[in-house]
Amino acid sequence: MDTPVAAAGPSAWQGATLEERDWLVPLHPPLLARAPGSATGDAPSGRDSADPVARAAQCLSHGPGLAVVRGLDLDTLTDEECVEVCRRFMAPLGDVRPVNPDHPGDNLVTDAAPAPAPPARAHHPGEELTLHTDRAKFPGPPRLVGMLCIRPARHGGESVLVSGHAVHNELLRSRPDVLPDLYQDFHFGRGPDFEHIYPVFRRSAGRLRVQYNRYWITRGQQEHGIPLSTAQVAALDAFDEALAHPRMALRVRLRRGDLLLVDNMAVLHGRTSFTDPPPPHAGRCLVRVWAD
Repeated sequence: MDTPVAAAGPSAWQGATLEERDWLVPLHPPLLARAPGSATGDAPSGRDSADPVARAAQCLSHGPGLAVVRGLDLDTLTDEECVEVCRRFMAPLGDVRPVNPDHPGDNLVTDAAPAPAPPARAHHPGEELTLHTDRAKFPGPPRLVGMLCIRPARHGGESVLVSGHAVHNELLRSRPDVLPDLYQDFHFGRGPDFEHIYPVFRRSAGRLRVQYNRYWITRGQQEHGIPLSTAQVAALDAFDEALAHPRMALRVRLRRGDLLLVDNMAVLHGRTSFTDPPPPHAGRCLVRVWAD
């Protein structure tokens, strides 16, 4: 097991003290997002510090582990074209995972999308989405998560973000007894290409990595016939308690054309509950893209 050491630097932030300038990347003037195939719609190359891609990369790698790029002009684009806009912007930041040809709509997240939920009850559209890091089929969890807002909800639907490094440091301070269990392996679900086993906390190349999804941990352990031990439940409860501290979370209401970028190995994300107008009005819709 890795020896727990406090995470240092700007990645161990708390929402109560994080400033907007630490994560907001405004586009001046707004970047016109052309339809796929238009050269003028290509994302900037990231060659200089004024480039929004370079600024976003700085926030992700040497800042809080998140960025909101504000000002992508999505006017005249279809939802499917917005997926390509998001993919093009993220391409300089990592290897963008291909669209699943069998499920090309998987990149569009609407009010009907499935979501992690407490194991005691099912998730219903519009309900609060609990804080988690994304899991995925082979080759496993993505390094980066991008969420481009096409249409915000009428009410609610704020993005909620918490530094996993700050949670680790709080546990090291107040509950060091639970950290050994959180550095041990858990099953994160079961099924084709979902046999993922890794700890909540681990160190890789000198950096603290965080993976967490209480629902899938509980379900994965049960489906493998290895129920969580009393000590493991206590450790996960302590994680949830630190996660829920009112100083931890940053809440951001994404606007149309906002691209939220998250280091999936350091920052947990979720959202508040929301309501949408009834059909035939278009409801909340975001693009989700993964990159490694």
